[in-house]
Amino acid sequence: MESESKLERQRQASEPVGEPGPGPERKPTILDVAKRAKVALGTASRVINGQPNVREDKRKRVQAAIAELGYVPDIVARSMRSHRSMTFACVMRDFTVPVLSMFVDSMQKEIDASGFSLMVASSYHDARREIALMRGFQQRRIDGLVIATSSETDPLLLETLEQMDFPIVLIDREMPAGLDAVAVNHAAGMCQAVSYLADIGHRRIAFISGEPDVHPTQSRLEGFRLGLQSRGLSCPQEWVRLSSFGTDMGHAEAKRLLDRGDRPTALIAGGSALLPGVIRATRELGLSIPRDVSVIAGADSDVAQLAAPAFTVVRWSHDQLGKAAGRFLIDRLAQPSLPRQRLSVDAELVVRGSCAAPAS
Repeated sequence: MESESKLERQRQASEPVGEPGPGPERKPTILDVAKRAKVALGTASRVINGQPNVREDKRKRVQAAIAELGYVPDIVARSMRSHRSMTFACVMRDFTVPVLSMFVDSMQKEIDASGFSLMVASSYHDARREIALMRGFQQRRIDGLVIATSSETDPLLLETLEQMDFPIVLIDREMPAGLDAVAVNHAAGMCQAVSYLADIGHRRIAFISGEPDVHPTQSRLEGFRLGLQSRGLSCPQEWVRLSSFGTDMGHAEAKRLLDRGDRPTALIAGGSALLPGVIRATRELGLSIPRDVSVIAGADSDVAQLAAPAFTVVRWSHDQLGKAAGRFLIDRLAQPSLPRQRLSVDAELVVRGSCAAPAS
C-alpha cells in the first residue's frame, strides 16, 4: 500500500497542472493547442507547419488557440525531427536598390505561411563573395537559396551552384540550365521602348546596360536591336555601352555618350540602378530632359515616378517574381523530383514625361 501511494504521488507530481491549458510554470505545447482548439494533435501540427489540407474552421480554431495560449513552436525540435532548418536565404547584388527590396518583401510574405524564415545578403556583384556565401549557407544547413548571380559564364561559380545540396532558384538568370528560375523577358519591353522613340522622331538612340554575360543585359540588347530593325534604324557600336549595373557606371557612361558633338537624341538606361547616374550626368552637362535628350529607364522606381518630369520606364512585376521564387523553393522541398520550374514575365513600356520629339 505504501509503495502504491508513493507511486501515485510521483505520477501526480509529473503531470501538468491545469486543464486544458498549461500551468504558469511551463510553456504551452502543441498538445495544449490541440486541446484548446478541440482538434486532433495531427491537425494542430498541420496548421502550425502551414500545410494546406486542413478544414478552414479547424484552422481558425487552432490559430485562435495559438494566440490565446501564446504558443511558440520549438524551432530546434522541429528542425531535428524534420532535418530542416526552416530557413531560406536570398542573395542580391545590392539591397539598397529599392526594386530589389520589393522582390524580397514579396518572397518573405510567400514563405511566412509555411513557417520559413529568410536570411538576406548582398553580393555586390562579386562572384567570389557569392561562392563564399553559398558555402557558408551550406554549413548553416539552410533549406533553399534564391540568388541573382554576377555571372552566367564563370566556371567556378556555375560549378558551386550545381554542387549545393539545397534547392536553388535563380533570379533573372538562365544558367546553370537545370536550376529553377524566375526571369524577365526584358526584350519585349526594350523593343517597345525603341519603337516608341522611333515613332516620335528619334533616329539617334543609345543604350546603356550592365555586365554583358548575364540574362538581363543579353535580353535587353536583343530587344534593342529588334526595335531598331523593326524601324529600319541602326546604331553606332560606340553608342551601346555594356559595363555594370551600378549607379556610378550609369553616370560615367551617360556622360561619355552625351558629352560629344554628335550625341544621341535619346538614351535608354537598361538597369534598375542606372537612372540616378544618368540624371546626374545630364545636369552636370547642362542638358534638360526631354528638351535636349529623351530618356527611358530600364526599371520603375520612386526616382522614376517622382522626378520632374516623371520618367518613361520599362517595368515588370517584382511582386510576381518574388512570390514565385518562394513558392518554387517550398514545392521543390516537397517534391524534389519535380521538372524544372520556371516563370518568365514580360516587361512593358509605361509612357510618362521624359521623352519628346528631338529638337531640330
